[in-house]
Order: sequence, then C-alpha cells, then structure tokens
Amino acid sequence: MIKIGILGYGGRMGQAIAQAIAENGTCKVVGGADKHIKPELAKAEGILVSSNIDEVVAISDVVIDFTLADAVSINVQSAVKHKKAYVCGVTGISAEQIEALKQASKTIPVLYTANMSLSLAAMKQIVKLATKLLGNYDYDIAILDEHHRMKKDAPSGTAKALGDAVTETNGGKKQPTYSATRAGYIVGNHEVAFVGNGEVIRLHHSVTDRGVFARGAVQAALWLSGQKPGFYNMDDVLKI
Repeated sequence: MIKIGILGYGGRMGQAIAQAIAENGTCKVVGGADKHIKPELAKAEGILVSSNIDEVVAISDVVIDFTLADAVSINVQSAVKHKKAYVCGVTGISAEQIEALKQASKTIPVLYTANMSLSLAAMKQIVKLATKLLGNYDYDIAILDEHHRMKKDAPSGTAKALGDAVTETNGGKKQPTYSATRAGYIVGNHEVAFVGNGEVIRLHHSVTDRGVFARGAVQAALWLSGQKPGFYNMDDVLKI
C-alpha cells in the first residue's frame, strides 16, 4: 500500500486529501505536516502529525504539498533529500519556484499543477482545439476566473494555465485577457470565451466540491509514485 504524506495537513485541502485517501483504499496517510496543528488533528490514529516537514517526508513514499507558495522551495528540497516523489498543488508560485521544482525533478519525480481536477486537464485540450480552429480568424479570447474571497492570487493559476494553452497553440500571436472575481465561498469557476463579430463560444469549467481537487491529488500521487525522475503534470496522469 502506497504511503502518502500531506504537507499542509491542517488546512481545508489537507483534510480533504486525507478523506479522499481514506475512501480510496489503495493508499494510506502516514504523516501530516503543518505549522499549526489543532489538538484533535494531532491525535490522528496511526498518523505522524508534526510541524517538522522532514519527519513526515522521511516516512512517506510520496508527498502531496498544499501549503503556501513561500514554502514550496523548502518543501521540495526535503523531498529531494529523502528521495521521495513530490506532488505540488500550491497556487500563486513564482517563476523562480517553478524553476526550483524543475531542478528537483532531475533527482525525483515531481508533478506540479495549478488545478488537480482531472476534467480541467480535458478542458485545456478543448481550449487548444478551439484556438487552433479559430486561430486564423478575428476572435478575441477572454478568460474569467471566480474564486472564494480568501484566495489571494488573481488571476488564478488555473486561469493562467488556460491562457498558456491558448498561447502555446497560437504561438502567442493572440494574447488572452483576464478578469477575476473573488467573492463569497466560490470553489472555482473558469471560462474561456472566444468572441467574434456577432458570435461567442464559451467554454466553462465549474467545481462545486473541494473534494474534486483532493481526489485528483490522490490520483496524481498514486501515478507519480511509480515514475522515474522528471517534471510532470496532469496531462501525463491522463496520458494526454
């Protein structure tokens, strides 16, 4: 049975991932790291709960990181130190932090994505197809993202990933525009609109349950645990 460590164990996503692992049946949580652990979480039976990341990484086959952008470079170095597979779903990370992940991937398998939803990976392929088909015509491309009021980065990592799908396909000759809404408790809505003269195509992806990201993270971890060192994303998991 694959042993998974969760970095950011005390957060909403950390607990959602723990629940998804419990429901999966082919893996188990062996450790959870977080700076501030609630007493009830610290008593989790059979799980090492610690503020020390190294302790959790050392006993895991693969770690899933849902902490903060500032912690990513440190966390992945712990995974390198202990030679453990590393899944990162942290959003809002910088180009320098992505480079740190790529450097780590020369030693260990690393999977990074701004959105763990399996269907979002399919959405990106649909966006690429629409971009290709309309690329020689006069269409503006607008990307909308909606999230809960606590989300700090705007546009979101997912919105940027959808924008990258556009520019990778059209060679950058048509740049998308972005708009972001942060309100209430929206889990995540994303839309890519291709707007022409008198017509609009709207491609919409909506998440209403945070468990979608948790289940995707678990699937990513299970897949990554058997891979060679390299830099992967959800396209690789789905064999796209």
